[in-house]
Formats: sequence, C-alpha cells, structure tokens
Amino acid sequence: MMKRLSLSVCAVMSLLALSPACIAQSNPWNGSWKLDPSSLKYEGATFSVAADADGFTVTRGGEVQPKVVCDGKEQKSTNDTVLTCTKSDSGYAIAASKNGKPTRKTTISISDNGKTRTSESQFFPADGEPYTMTTISERVSGGPGPAGEWREVRFSSSQDSGVLSIAVNGDSVDFKETDSPKPLTCKLDGSDTKFPGGGSMSVKLADPHTLKVTYKGDDGKVRRDNTFVLSDDGSTITETDITPAPSPSTMSVVLHKN
Repeated sequence: MMKRLSLSVCAVMSLLALSPACIAQSNPWNGSWKLDPSSLKYEGATFSVAADADGFTVTRGGEVQPKVVCDGKEQKSTNDTVLTCTKSDSGYAIAASKNGKPTRKTTISISDNGKTRTSESQFFPADGEPYTMTTISERVSGGPGPAGEWREVRFSSSQDSGVLSIAVNGDSVDFKETDSPKPLTCKLDGSDTKFPGGGSMSVKLADPHTLKVTYKGDDGKVRRDNTFVLSDDGSTITETDITPAPSPSTMSVVLHKN
C-alpha cells in the first residue's frame, strides 16, 4: 500500500511540476547493478623485478622504484612510509607503516614451477575496515626466482561486493563502486569531491547514456578513468576502467540491473 500510494502521489504531482522524487525513481541510471563475472576482461600491467642478496627493485612503465632491502630492519620509502621486509622460502614479507600506524602487510610468493607470482596485501585504511587485495602475475621472462619480467593477469579484493549502486538526485549522484565501503555524493559536472582518507573522485554525465568517473591522488594526478555506458534498453551497464602509467591496465565488465 505504501508503495502504491507513493506512485500515485508522483503521478498526480507530475501534472503540476516535475517532482524530484519522481525524477529520481524514473532515472534509468538509478538502482543496483550486479557484475557479471563471465564478462570480465583484464589486460594488466607488465613490470620487471631485479633481485639480489639484499632485496629487490621493481620497475614499472620505465620508472625504477626505490629498492626494498629485506634484512628485517626499518627503512624509509616514498610518502613518509616506513617498510620492513624479510625473506621467506618462497618470496618476501613486507610490513608498511606511516606515522607509527600500520598501513599495509604484503606477502609475495613464487609458485613451485616459477611461472606465477602472487602478491597478497592487507590494507589498514584510517577511515575504514581492513581489506585484502590479491594480484596474480604470470612470468614473461627471467627466473626461476622472483627476478624477471611479469604481467598481471588477475586481481581480486575482499571489499568487492560485485554490486554497483547509483542514485541520481538532480545535479548530483550518490555513487558506490563494487569495491567501495559506502557511497560518495558528487556533482555531475565533473568537479572533484575529496575522499576522507585522501585523494578525490569526480563524476560527469557526458551524455544521457555515459558516465565518466575519474579518481585522482593527493597530487592531483589521475589514478584511474572509468567509463560507464548504459544500454539503450536500460538493462545493462558496460564499465571500462583505464589505469595510466606507470602501471597501465585496462579492465571491462558488464553489469546487469538487479
């Protein structure tokens, strides 16, 4: 009865003016969208690893990252991060902290046949619950240990619910990606909205069937560009994510309206 009454009120009000509630209900973008795992396509970044008795160095997109020394002692890294790395039989164990608080724990392991590299990281965000991200890479050349060239082929996140939520209200949108703990309210004009823990996000309605979502770091540099295309019948969204250098990758997936 409450649902039927709500629809009746909207119908009556539409004779006089466009009610924001009615517009929100009729907007084809609004609702929850379920990811179709079988549609996932991923072209990950290629990177190289140089290893010696002291530790390892990773090069991505031609940029050489600071060497990680694996002697079990604290060392300063980028962005005021402190790392502690130790060797294991199959790879490395790394703990990262900032301002005395843990931010990440990572284990890197190489398969027995030397063809697969697994990087599993547990993150401890200041404004949310811990979560885990796993990246699987396949060897391109080198070996048999961690040294060589690798290509990322799969990734997963414990945060990823597989459900995208969108709620357009006038000139703004409540947008929640499949791996985000809660929605963020953004203007639809492409202006930046700050994340509580750093970085920003912008959403732009490029045309009635295309949403452009851009993520930036604290330095203002683009970290990821996402394009969401709504089908003509409003039943599916095709998402394409592009991550720029130094770790370029492309991901596409289809989501169905729940």
